[in-house]
Amino acid sequence: MAVLGRSVSGRLAYLLLVFVATAGCRSGPEQWGPFRGRMVDAETGAPIPGAHFMVSWERDNPNPVHWTQSFYDAQEAVTDADGRFEILRERRLFTLLVSGPRFSAFAPGYVAESEVALGGGRLYVDDTTLRMRSLNTQEERCTRRPGGPSIAASEKVPLYRAAVQDYRAKLDCSSPLQEQR
Repeated sequence: MAVLGRSVSGRLAYLLLVFVATAGCRSGPEQWGPFRGRMVDAETGAPIPGAHFMVSWERDNPNPVHWTQSFYDAQEAVTDADGRFEILRERRLFTLLVSGPRFSAFAPGYVAESEVALGGGRLYVDDTTLRMRSLNTQEERCTRRPGGPSIAASEKVPLYRAAVQDYRAKLDCSSPLQEQR
């Protein structure tokens, strides 16, 4: 009996196994980065320093009834004085059934309004401007309170989580007007 990999049928079985194991693996900058951009005030165009940006991925889990998702990974960045951020590409080996990236941005007192990649490029892969609209009233800030990262992602993005928690703690959304909404 031939050793696996030495016979023709063994080689074919090996190649089939490698193909099946990597068929669902995603690669390339659209999946793993680097991701970069700039956060600006939508009204003035001024950069927003100290804002937070995160990217997260979920793993698709098959089961006999339906597919479910579970946390796979997350990364974060904080904008510099010019409002720029970058999340570097990390090598990942086994990415079978990992969904595409999800992006989230947080700046105290702002909400994301629009995203524009230069030259019609790929969002956050090509240079992207994220326009953030200022929340001008207390009612608007309370209505648009950020939720923060998932519990599973929280340990991977501690700066993002802490910034959202700090902002929410400082909001006074307990007035009777806010409770009616």
